[in-house]
Amino acid sequence: MIAWARLIRLPNLPSPLADIALGALAAGWPADPLPVVFLALASMAIYAAGMVLNDYFDVSEDCLQRPERPLPRGDISRRDAGIAGHLLLGAGLVFATVSGHFLGGDDPTPGRVAMGLIAAVWVYNARAKRTIMGPFVMGACRGLNVLLGSSVAGESGLSAAWLPSAACFLYIAGLTWFARNDGGRSQRWQLAASAAVVAVSLGLTAWTLAVRGNWVPVAAVVGLVAFLGQRVSRALRNPQPASVRPAVGRLLLGYIPFDAAWAAGLAGPAGWGILILMPVMVGLRRLMAARLT
Repeated sequence: MIAWARLIRLPNLPSPLADIALGALAAGWPADPLPVVFLALASMAIYAAGMVLNDYFDVSEDCLQRPERPLPRGDISRRDAGIAGHLLLGAGLVFATVSGHFLGGDDPTPGRVAMGLIAAVWVYNARAKRTIMGPFVMGACRGLNVLLGSSVAGESGLSAAWLPSAACFLYIAGLTWFARNDGGRSQRWQLAASAAVVAVSLGLTAWTLAVRGNWVPVAAVVGLVAFLGQRVSRALRNPQPASVRPAVGRLLLGYIPFDAAWAAGLAGPAGWGILILMPVMVGLRRLMAARLT
């Protein structure tokens, strides 16, 4: 059980729910929450599949660099991990399709978006991760996850959520690019370029919400810029792992508040409810740490 929990990165499993909530709120939260529940299950299944397939495709590298992971340790066989990862992708598609069933007339939109997300997750892990397109495919995974949440309103939901989806795409693409060489010395130009991509996503968010006159979420975005900028600027001055890794951690920590600011700006104070995911993730991380010691 502990090995499988480590393989799917259990403490991070609530993270994709922030995207689903953002998409659903942007599209207008439905009166019946059941479709959102199935979309949340679909998102978590696909996210868990991505984590499993990450280790499945990287097992040779992990044997050298991360021998403590479940596959190199032999706690889980590579074959079982491959089967589980692909079954989880299938489960995600089933959950999304069931969600469409509750939307009336068996709306195919959730299933179609889930298929796009599944394809992006598989391509990232199997092909794109080490190429120049890797960060952008990872960004596409998060953008499509937001659209998966918005598919609760069918095709019209996709139109309502395209802007926050694009912002999430940019944020995660920049973050992934920033973290690309965090195990060794990073190139300063790469850190600067990837930080600029994140900055564009934050600027797009602040500008969109300011146009709407939603000043509290705008203030939250400005605070987030200050929160992220401290560590990122330090990494730019000293592009060594000791500076880059804390910056990556801070960028990861800032993603859920980023989603929450968008949600609050588009749907009102209910959007701040996304922040509850942060203590849930911290609690799961502490639980896992206790189980492993």
